[in-house]
Amino acid sequence: MRGIVPATILGQISHQLEAQGSNIPLYAYFDLIAGTSTGGLLALGLSVPASKSNLPGDGKDAIPVYEDIKGRRFFGGKPKQRYIGTIPSSIDLSALEELYFERGSTIFPKSQTRRIGQMFVDKYDEQPLERFLFEMFGNTPLKEAMVPTLIVAYDSDEGQPFYLTSYNSGSFLYWEAGRATSAAPTYFRPAVLYDRQKQRTVRLIDGGVIANNPSLFAYQEAKTLYPDATHFHVLSLSTASMNYTFKIDGAGTGVIGWIDPTKGAPIQKIYANAQLQVVDSIARAIPDLTYTRVHGEARRDYKMDETDPRMLEDLYDDAHEIYAKNEEKILAFLAALLKRTTFDHVRLEERAHE
Repeated sequence: MRGIVPATILGQISHQLEAQGSNIPLYAYFDLIAGTSTGGLLALGLSVPASKSNLPGDGKDAIPVYEDIKGRRFFGGKPKQRYIGTIPSSIDLSALEELYFERGSTIFPKSQTRRIGQMFVDKYDEQPLERFLFEMFGNTPLKEAMVPTLIVAYDSDEGQPFYLTSYNSGSFLYWEAGRATSAAPTYFRPAVLYDRQKQRTVRLIDGGVIANNPSLFAYQEAKTLYPDATHFHVLSLSTASMNYTFKIDGAGTGVIGWIDPTKGAPIQKIYANAQLQVVDSIARAIPDLTYTRVHGEARRDYKMDETDPRMLEDLYDDAHEIYAKNEEKILAFLAALLKRTTFDHVRLEERAHE
């Protein structure tokens, strides 16, 4: 449910681009969109063709794209432009956050009696989540993504990261990718999917166990997809968190102490917090990578399955505060995006004749 934070920030970014005169949908500015867990669901929402999903659309069938014609600019005027085709419209980003408010209690029903037995079975039935994903994406193949898309999951049978991508493992469907990356251990059963390309069954769990922040995986994939690129720019959106600390008092640090649910399972939170710190540290040290991280602390420690409307409103307010605190570097990143005049990575629906 903390996906409300990046969803809200995406909506703010979209508004900023529109205010600066851009009619190009956000997805088209990027050469790769990546996500893990709830961020994976947002990545899928960003890249899915609006005409193939039940996500809110922006009302545009196609958007014209122009490129600058290289040549001399006289009297400081704007460069001449050439029409090169149209690109598909995207979903309405400002409506993404509403999905959390509208559907959260359906996916995480508090009335489920299985909560009592969470020590032995998963907390929630996966069927409401699967129905939601299928309702949103239908049978749209991942290979139809409007821009290269990377969704991170983890193969529990093989003990290694598992990429669901629009360019290599296109045998999967959108809803399947969403189910895999959000199969959080203890909350939902692993996603048992059939890999049509390799013709085998895979059991996948939430990519958060390996990459809460998938920036390094995205950078690695971008290096492969674009071998001639000399520099890479990553915009990484956080789901907000509190800097978790655990004071060890010399007692209660055995197995039960480290996984004590009354204390929020300390070892799990320490691991997740440390993993994020490692990614931030390494990403900022890579010479050919400009890493823009949009992060901030939430006012409280929100549960992953929080559905109380008052708590969600607080989380929504936190998202706006985080955006405001990071606005300067976000605007700097958007200024670079607006300089892009070609979108070769996007499938143009038609091209003008030379």
